Amino acid sequence: MKRLFLVLIATLALASCHKSGVSLFEGDYSFKTSGEISITVEGQIDTIDLNIPASLDVSLANDVGQLNICASEKKDGKVVVVMNYLNGDVVVTSGTCNGNTLELSTFQRNVLPVSVSSLFSSFSILVSGTGQMYDDMIVFDMTYKGKASIGTVDYKIKEKDVKMVAYRN
Repeated sequence: MKRLFLVLIATLALASCHKSGVSLFEGDYSFKTSGEISITVEGQIDTIDLNIPASLDVSLANDVGQLNICASEKKDGKVVVVMNYLNGDVVVTSGTCNGNTLELSTFQRNVLPVSVSSLFSSFSILVSGTGQMYDDMIVFDMTYKGKASIGTVDYKIKEKDVKMVAYRN
């Protein structure tokens, strides 16, 4: 009976050490983002006269950098997320942790790492994501929505399949 009691206490102690929420995600990571987006003209244009495409499916160039996650309101599962893109911008957003899931709040990017970006005169992209923790790795499904333009022609941007993987440093 004494032995059963000790096994039960040890089991409960180990179970209570399991991290979840903010404490699971806090830390420094290296990340890489890749995937494919769809860029489609909004409205109707005569693409033959303008010599521009009506739609494109474009692979994102690999985007790499450092990711830092720290608590802002631990009891509510709120975090601050800082993404420092290599040779690019620093992006600060917030997120909410629930169990082994991290929801990134929407943030803006004005640069899109695509091979055809020189065609476009401007970008306005809203990005958000949902990540799942696996050991020391977070796998995010990212959502890209926004607009781009070539001269006076506006395009709509949306993701087809964009992933970001972050490895704990």
